[in-house]
Amino acid sequence: MTILIVDDSTTQRLALAALLEDEGYTDLLLADSAAEALQHFKQNEHSNIDLILMDLRMPIMNGIEACRQIKAVEERRDIPIIMVTNSSETEDLRLAFTAGAMDYIIKPPNEIELVARVRSALKLKYEIDQRKARERDMQQLNQQLEKLLVTLAEKHGMLQQEQKKSEQLLLNILPKSIANRLKQSPKVIAERFKEVTVLFADIVGFTQLSVKISPEEVVNLLNDIFSCFDGLADKYGLEKIKTIGDAYMAVAGLPMPSPDHAVDAAGMALEMQHKIVGITDGQLQVRIGLHSGPVVAGVIGKKKFSYDLWGDTVNTAHRMETHGLAGQIQVTETTYGLLPNTFLFEPRGRVKVKGKGEMFTYLLIGKQDATG
Repeated sequence: MTILIVDDSTTQRLALAALLEDEGYTDLLLADSAAEALQHFKQNEHSNIDLILMDLRMPIMNGIEACRQIKAVEERRDIPIIMVTNSSETEDLRLAFTAGAMDYIIKPPNEIELVARVRSALKLKYEIDQRKARERDMQQLNQQLEKLLVTLAEKHGMLQQEQKKSEQLLLNILPKSIANRLKQSPKVIAERFKEVTVLFADIVGFTQLSVKISPEEVVNLLNDIFSCFDGLADKYGLEKIKTIGDAYMAVAGLPMPSPDHAVDAAGMALEMQHKIVGITDGQLQVRIGLHSGPVVAGVIGKKKFSYDLWGDTVNTAHRMETHGLAGQIQVTETTYGLLPNTFLFEPRGRVKVKGKGEMFTYLLIGKQDATG
């Protein structure tokens, strides 16, 4: 450890140095004035001085003033200063301690007393340095921890955002109740529903129109139409199942069973007819088929989930659409029988349906208003 000896007397400086060297303290710096001591600190901003032995009485600047100036700098405040003096006047000692000195030794110093006080001061300085080092380490650890917490918070926020996006994407392709079940358990989801009404719709004339307009216009037009249909599905409580090309499939009565499934599907079908005229300025029509009955519903796929329906009811509803008429809503006798007389129909009669033979069907043409 480094000790700075400050004394205007060469004899005293060398005597102190000799006593300390005999005790193994060889890293010594000698200064013949307070000014030289202060100059050392000025030239060595990060000086490694561990102890100062300061003569109290020196010309120009005494040890008390030198002590005060050294202690005025934050980085030097913890350096212990022992005053070496031939004065035992109380006022001198009071001023020295007020300036920041920690101890004093009377000249000529007693070797045992000198060594004891030097060891005590150096031990104190070592303990202060160790405490400061621990505080710096703790501060650095706290800063690193704060940065880590900020990073974790940011990543957690990003993870939550991504999770919300994933959940929203899942809700875009699956009914909410099904999506929640899928998140809770990866087991196969399959259910049988006894009574639903399946709706199939096809945009008549869209294929011919699509070759006359740009790809962007094709996509934008389909998006406008299907977004409108999605809104109607929400309005009437139907579950959109899928779109294939310019065809749209939805179902009423699942995943939450409803006794009014046929009424809901018929209401949506009638409004779909009305809406597409406005969206396309009358250029396109929609052909719709409805059929009611039991279905099996479930989720298929591992990477890309799909909620779909199976069963004869689905096939029959699809046949009602494909064997229907442009701008018309064709329904089976089953669906016709489920709808109240507030809906208006025209019998279409017997229609030869692929895979089903002849079926008697009806065209849903409207609904009576509330006044009858």
